[in-house]
Amino acid sequence: MKNTTRREFLRQGLLGAASLWAGLKTPGIMAGLPPTKPVVDRRPLGRIGTEVSILGLGLGTGLFARPTTGSQTHEEYLRHALDLGINYWDTSRSYRRSEEMIGPVVKQFRDRIFLVTKGDQRDYDGFRRDIETSLKLLQTDHIDLYHIHDLRPEWDPDLSAIERGAVRAARKAKEEGIIRHFGVTGHTEAGILIEAIRRFDPDAALTIFPCTRPDRGRYEHELLPLAAERKMGVIAMKTVRFASGAKLKGTDLLRYALSLKGVHCAITGMDSIPQLDENSAIAMNFQPLSKEQRAMIHEQARVALADTVAPWEHPGYVDGSVA
Repeated sequence: MKNTTRREFLRQGLLGAASLWAGLKTPGIMAGLPPTKPVVDRRPLGRIGTEVSILGLGLGTGLFARPTTGSQTHEEYLRHALDLGINYWDTSRSYRRSEEMIGPVVKQFRDRIFLVTKGDQRDYDGFRRDIETSLKLLQTDHIDLYHIHDLRPEWDPDLSAIERGAVRAARKAKEEGIIRHFGVTGHTEAGILIEAIRRFDPDAALTIFPCTRPDRGRYEHELLPLAAERKMGVIAMKTVRFASGAKLKGTDLLRYALSLKGVHCAITGMDSIPQLDENSAIAMNFQPLSKEQRAMIHEQARVALADTVAPWEHPGYVDGSVA
C-alpha cells in the first residue's frame, strides 16, 4: 500500500511540474504575471533584415518645438513609445535640437532602438562631419541607418558628384561600423530617387506615400517595384498630411500607406501620448486596406484637395517634420 501511494505521489508531482513548465512557456503566465500587453507589429526592413515596428517615431521639429508634449516630458513620451513596441526612431541633423534631446534616452535604451538619422551635406568631408556630429549628440557608437537627406532635382543636378562625395563617405562609415546601413530620402519628385536607387544601391529609402499619389503615382507604381527588386527597405512619410483638408481620418491615411506592397514602416510625427496611442492601435494586429478601399480613399482625397499644394512642393521648403 505504501509503494502504491508513493508512486501516485510521484506521478502527481511530475504532472504538476509539466503543467508549471507549460505555463512558463506561455507568454504572460510566468509567476502569475498578467498577459503581455499588445505591441505594434513588426516587419523585416528589406535586406537589412532587422524587425522594425511598422509605425515609426518621427522626431521632427514639430515635437521638439516646445519643452514638453502636453503634460508629459519628452523622456516620458519616448519611454511610452518603447513600451508600445515602437523601435524605429527617425531624426535628422536638420531637425534643430532633436538629436541632442533624444540622446540621453537613446543612450539608456540603445539596444531597444533601431536608430535612424540623416545628413544634408553632399560632399565627402561634410557628410562625414554630419555622421560624427550625429554620433556625439545621440550618445551612441553606431547608427543603424543613416540617410543622405532630401534629394531634389533643383539642388542635386549631378548625382555623380554625390556618389563621389556623400555616398563614398557613407560606404566608408559602413565599413568602419559606425553606421550599419545607408539610405536616401526625398519629397519632391520620384524620378531623382529612382535614379539614386539605381546608381547608389542604398539599403533603404524614405519617401512620401500620401493617398493623393503625387507625381502621377510614380512613388507607388515605379519606385516601390524597383525597391522590391533591390530588396530595399522602404519607409513611408507624409502619410497623414492632408487628413483634415480631405475630411479623412488620419489613421485611415496611415493604414493606406502601410497597406502598400513593399512599404515596411511608416513614420509620423506624433506630438502627444494620446495621438501615439491612437496611431499605435491600428498598427497592432494590422489589417491592411484592400485595393478597392485604397482607391476610394484616393478618389475622395483627389477631389477634396484638387487645388491644394503640398508644403514640401513650395520653393525653399526645408524638411523639419515627418508627418
